[in-house]
Amino acid sequence: MSGRKNTQFRRNHLVKCPCPNCSKDSEHSFNRVQKGAQLVCPYCNALFKSTQRF
Repeated sequence: MSGRKNTQFRRNHLVKCPCPNCSKDSEHSFNRVQKGAQLVCPYCNALFKSTQRF
């Protein structure tokens, strides 16, 4: 049996979230969005929380 655990479960991918301030889509880590952490828009530097739940 392999010593490696299921690494696909631990993979982190990027999801697109629209900024409520400037309406542009930015990519953020799936884990951060799912946890409800504050996100920073790379275009207008606004702080926001995503309303998307996956």
